[in-house]
Amino acid sequence: MPHSAKRDSSGSSAPESNLALSQAITSYLSSLAQEERNSCAADINTFARWFGLQRPIRSITPPDIERYQEQLAAESRTDVSQRLDSLRAFLVEARRRRWIDTNLAVNIKIKRKKSTEQPKAAPAETACDEQIRLTPEGFQKLSEELNYLETVMRPKIALELRTAAADKDFRENAPYDVAKQHQGEVEARIRELKRILETGQVVEESGPTHVIDLGSKVTLRDLDENEEIVYTLVGPGEIDPKRGKISIQSPVGKALTGKTVGDEVLVEVPAGTLRLRVEKVEDR
Repeated sequence: MPHSAKRDSSGSSAPESNLALSQAITSYLSSLAQEERNSCAADINTFARWFGLQRPIRSITPPDIERYQEQLAAESRTDVSQRLDSLRAFLVEARRRRWIDTNLAVNIKIKRKKSTEQPKAAPAETACDEQIRLTPEGFQKLSEELNYLETVMRPKIALELRTAAADKDFRENAPYDVAKQHQGEVEARIRELKRILETGQVVEESGPTHVIDLGSKVTLRDLDENEEIVYTLVGPGEIDPKRGKISIQSPVGKALTGKTVGDEVLVEVPAGTLRLRVEKVEDR
C-alpha cells in the first residue's frame, strides 16, 4: 500500500519522511518575505552544507545540533548568536510542518558574547536615526503586508494558541510553544512595519535627473572584474536582489547616492572592497 502524506495543522500535505535537508530549506526560505529570506539564507545554507544537502532532515538528532553549535563557535571569531537565531527559527518551522518529530530548536543554546571593552560613543548618525525613505510602491506593499498580518495571521495564531491550550499539553515539543514563538515573531514584524510606515518619508517621482537617488536605475562597471552591473535603488518593501533591486540603505546604495555618470566609488563588503564606476543613470 503506498505511503500517504500526512496533513499538518494548516491542512496542507506534509512532506514524506525522507525529505532532504535541501528540499526543506528551499521550501522554508520560499515562504519568507524577501528581506527576511536575505538575512537568514546564508546561515541556514551553512547548516545544510555541514550536515549534507541530501541528508534526510528527519535523521538529524539533538547531539547533531549540539556538535554543530560547538563547531560553529570554534570556527567563528565573531558572535554567532544571530546565525543560531536563524537556525532556531527554521527548526521551529520544521517541527510545525512535521518534517521532524521533535522540537530540535530547544537544543540550541545561544551564549551571547560579553564585551570586555568600554562602551563606545554612538556615532553621530546610526541606522535607527536615519529616516527611511519609501517609494509609493514600497509604501503600498508594506501597508498590504501589515494588513495581512493584523487581519489574517493574528486571528490564525490566536486560534492555534486556543486549540493547543485546550489540549493542556505543555511538553517541550507541544504545538503551543511553536504557536507562541510564531506569535512573537509576527507581533515584532507588525511593530516594525508600523514604525516604518509612521516615520518613513514617501518620495514621489521627480523629473529626469542624472544624480543617483531613490528609484534610480544605475548601470555600473566593476573595475576589478570588468563586468557590467545594473541596480535599481529601492526602499523597504521592494528589495529583490534577483531583479537587481537593492536597498538604498545598503552599503552599495549609500555609496552610490548623490553620484552621477563617471563617478567612481569604493564599497566595503564582506568579500572585500568593490571598485565601481557609474556608467549610466536612469529613472524608473
